[in-house]
Amino acid sequence: MNKFNSHTDYITPNRTLETIRFDGSDTYLYIYNYKGVHFRLFMDLVQLAQFFQLGTEPKYDFSEEGELDLFIEEHVFV
Repeated sequence: MNKFNSHTDYITPNRTLETIRFDGSDTYLYIYNYKGVHFRLFMDLVQLAQFFQLGTEPKYDFSEEGELDLFIEEHVFV
């Protein structure tokens, strides 16, 4: 099981950016949440910047928060 710390920034009332840092690691994940119904997972800041600047979609996206949580639990990010 991954242990991590997270911080959420509100871009607008309907859009958030969550930054996750895994304990004992310099690994970060970034989750862009649109209205609680679409979650985009970025593995690094370059992917996140490309999404905002160029509209490049990430490799992973989820329509339910439970799917996202399960994905993070099942993968090792350290």
